[in-house]
Amino acid sequence: MTETKTPESAASLVSSLNFVIGYAQSLVADVSEEQFDRLPMPEFNHPAFCYGHLACYPNRMLELMGIPDRKLELPFDPEPYMKGAQCVEEPGLYAPKPVILDAFLQGHQQLAELLPGVPADTFLQPTGFEGKFGELFPRVGDAVTFMCSGHTMLHLGQVSMWRRAMGLGSCM
Repeated sequence: MTETKTPESAASLVSSLNFVIGYAQSLVADVSEEQFDRLPMPEFNHPAFCYGHLACYPNRMLELMGIPDRKLELPFDPEPYMKGAQCVEEPGLYAPKPVILDAFLQGHQQLAELLPGVPADTFLQPTGFEGKFGELFPRVGDAVTFMCSGHTMLHLGQVSMWRRAMGLGSCM
């Protein structure tokens, strides 16, 4: 199979991902380490949970794009951050703020660097996902685009709401 050049959509995805990374950094720039895993009320997701959760996904995207050898080892146990895990206020359960943020940034910055080199054909390959997720994101490009933008911004929106509930106001 002949590889084709990476589509312009990959370049657009990198631009969007770089914006997301900057926004993610600004959301927690003024959040103290003591606040990072606190809940202002039940049913919220605090930044420790959101950023730890998001730090787990660049490796999944690298697998989907056929470059698992570029995965980064997470510096924390991913279990408390995985899909379906409940966010709790439990001292010591989540890694410290600098560890989580570094893992989030390294993974997403690496994605931004690697995306332009991914052949266009890769984005057209089936994900192999079953059920609703497979219906929504049948191709690798569909899933990677969602994970780099929609999924990330969904959780960053939770952090934005958390900021308001904690009395920190907007980061903009």
